[in-house]
Amino acid sequence: MNILLINYEYPPIGGGAATATAAIAAHLASLGHAVTVLTSGFRDLRGTTREGDVHVVRCPAIRKRPERSGVLEMLSYLFSAGLMLGSVIRERQIEASIVFFSFPCGPLGLWGLKRENVPYVISLRGGDVPGNEAALATLHQMLKPLRRLIFRRSVAVVANSPGLKEMSERADPWPVRVIPNGVDADFFCPSENGNAAKQPQQRPFVFLFVGRFQVQKNLFYLLNQVASLKHSSVGPFALHLVGDGPQRDELYNHSKMHGIEGDLVWHGWVSKDRLREIYRGADCLVNPSLYEGMPNVVLEAVSCGLPVIASRVAGNDTVVRDRETGRLFNLDDPEAFQAALREMIEDPERAKKMGQKGLAWVREAFSWRRVAQAYADLFSIPAKETQAD
Repeated sequence: MNILLINYEYPPIGGGAATATAAIAAHLASLGHAVTVLTSGFRDLRGTTREGDVHVVRCPAIRKRPERSGVLEMLSYLFSAGLMLGSVIRERQIEASIVFFSFPCGPLGLWGLKRENVPYVISLRGGDVPGNEAALATLHQMLKPLRRLIFRRSVAVVANSPGLKEMSERADPWPVRVIPNGVDADFFCPSENGNAAKQPQQRPFVFLFVGRFQVQKNLFYLLNQVASLKHSSVGPFALHLVGDGPQRDELYNHSKMHGIEGDLVWHGWVSKDRLREIYRGADCLVNPSLYEGMPNVVLEAVSCGLPVIASRVAGNDTVVRDRETGRLFNLDDPEAFQAALREMIEDPERAKKMGQKGLAWVREAFSWRRVAQAYADLFSIPAKETQAD
């Protein structure tokens, strides 16, 4: 099958959804499909290239930063991709498309169906689901008629976690299927000695955060908890932060104000190889997000043998088993978060066992090849099964 993946973000730009798009594209190709990606151009990245077995078409857009995109930047992609979509479909003889995000990309699926009769699947990722991000409530309400039309004409609507599925079905009377994210367990894995050389009892316990420095990730909350933990009687620890974003300077100033700047290590954005080494050098991942779709970062960390402390929100609660592979805490209960951080530091052996249990589970349950096959299988579903008003 000739399959088109549509996402305004694709590596090296974007976050978890971009990573997922690249992984699904590569594994669809490995399954024998001809795969094309239609995404945003960025700086010198433009035009059509072949990346591995995938054709990548980068259309003009006004995106300014690799890690985030504003509404006008998204609209510039939507307009540009809309102009190019017909020619891409005809030239690549596209038979089906997978559209990431109901907005901004969903209208492109509808346009491809109307113009070239190409069926499409919508892949919900988090912020595009009403109720997941309070700041977008008004926008979601304005776009509701178009969103429901996009869903109605699709072959299927997919969420990457049960929590996101439930949230979408509360907002729109439309059935949603669950296809989780995957992880490259051959790459993201413990070192050959099983990370045994870390010996946390002989050095500060290392917590790790990986992601964009933006409101969703709740990093001021995290730094406040780290400051409270430092002033308690707990043993030595450090927090490493991988990423960047609009809150970078404010977060650094916040850490200085609370006297914890010496306990933080700022890595910025790093290569995939370097990220794996940082996972291997850490003892526990923390993810206090206000909302998630299904975080790739958590899967990668668990695949490297780390326990995870995460907020009890849709997405996180799918990939973290409380008291088995890590700890979940309610965002309105900072004492529970403190207790989870303290438990990890005070009992590193238990933390290590949680990581080992998570590693075994992730390798069994989350495979990008399985994810890619599940998306391809959707196009064999008769349209009448998923189309209802």
